[in-house]
Amino acid sequence: MGQGPRGPRRERAGGQTRRAGAQEAAGRVSVSWEDPWPEPLREAAPYRGRTLTDLAADVDALLAACGRTVIREHVPRVAGEAAALARRFGVDPGAAQTAALLHNLGGIVPREAMVPLSERLGLPVCPEERRVPLLLHAGLSVVIARRRYGVHDPAVLQAIRVHTTLHAQPTPLDLTVFLADKLEWDQGGVPPYGAELRRALDGGGLRAGARWMLAWMASPGARLLIPHPDLRAAWAAFDIQSPTSTPGEA
Repeated sequence: MGQGPRGPRRERAGGQTRRAGAQEAAGRVSVSWEDPWPEPLREAAPYRGRTLTDLAADVDALLAACGRTVIREHVPRVAGEAAALARRFGVDPGAAQTAALLHNLGGIVPREAMVPLSERLGLPVCPEERRVPLLLHAGLSVVIARRRYGVHDPAVLQAIRVHTTLHAQPTPLDLTVFLADKLEWDQGGVPPYGAELRRALDGGGLRAGARWMLAWMASPGARLLIPHPDLRAAWAAFDIQSPTSTPGEA
């Protein structure tokens, strides 16, 4: 089913700084879920895991129960890539794996329910997200990370939130999860830009890799539906010219 978190280490999810979150996730706080959250989440027993292995298993079971085959195959590969990049570039691998395992869980929400659910939760919904509701999946992933898995580390939650778009002031953890998501994309096979992105990483590290990826996302080859405001901010921060228009803006 693709590459999962590497090795049999019994590391606490998200690293040592997230111990309190792991304890809350171990069933000490009861959370109720309501429609339109999918039924498997609403009926799931409280999460009691404490390690990355536990987290990976629970995420996999939830995605399977929700019938999200593509995400289920994608997530462990991203987690493995995030761990590899983190170790290579001096980022906390536990935090990187935690964010990667949780980054796409918002995708279990039906697309047509993403806007009303986000509004009900009090999450900001920008015009671009109303036009392309799938852009809201990252924010919904943050909600699941907090409420089901007890993850409250701001750095991990931010990396989950910006994994699709990045933003103007990314941390090394943000860059790690963003790049892992792009290197192990969910479209099947090897991404067409994969070799060049890895060369950029080899030559200049995480920021060089992110700049290369952001430039590709601004190119016609990306076929971007509509740029999110965070993506536009990232383009500006990395001195990349925004496209004058995209298919979703035509």
